[in-house]
Amino acid sequence: MELFLLITCLAAMTLFSVPRRTPSAETDESTELVRAVRGGDKQAFNRLVLIYQNRIFSLALNYVKEEEEARDLAQDIFVTAYRAIEKLRDETKFGAWLYQIGLNHCRNRYKKLSRRGFFTNKSLDDPNSPLQLSGGTLPEEDLEKKRIINQVRRAIGTMKGAEKEILILRDLQGLPYEEISEILDIPLGTVKSKLNRARHGLKNKLKKFHSELY
Repeated sequence: MELFLLITCLAAMTLFSVPRRTPSAETDESTELVRAVRGGDKQAFNRLVLIYQNRIFSLALNYVKEEEEARDLAQDIFVTAYRAIEKLRDETKFGAWLYQIGLNHCRNRYKKLSRRGFFTNKSLDDPNSPLQLSGGTLPEEDLEKKRIINQVRRAIGTMKGAEKEILILRDLQGLPYEEISEILDIPLGTVKSKLNRARHGLKNKLKKFHSELY
């Protein structure tokens, strides 16, 4: 049972993490683009959007669970970043700064939608979900993966606070520990300890959901 749960969790995180380029190369390009935006080059911000749009959309989707809502949320995040870019103190920290804006928007939108009962009737089998199946597999394999994905999605959805955010940022978004520390403004050691607790909590939730099915 323990081995199955561990494999389930790790496999799901590996399948659906967002690929990233070399951090140093991305930072260098982002820094130059931020400087260009501040110099009046509006096209430079479009390039920044292209670099970060998949990750910001994925972040939004992990909160609001619906593609159309996530696209709207991601757009709001980028609009806020564009309007506030002059307030960015360190041009080399654009990625972390953008994630801070993104998380604030996601938290607020999640609370707003929850009050409206937006998530009440959302099915775990909704195809417009933050975790999608990859193509090229047999139908029976897709069914098994879908069941596993739904368990992971349901478990993550019940988590609260910083541990949920760290799990998303590290295991779904693939951010380095140092960047997560900057985004959440907490010590590096705290990031690692909370991530360990989050993974342990996720495994326990998966164990509970698995036992309900069998």
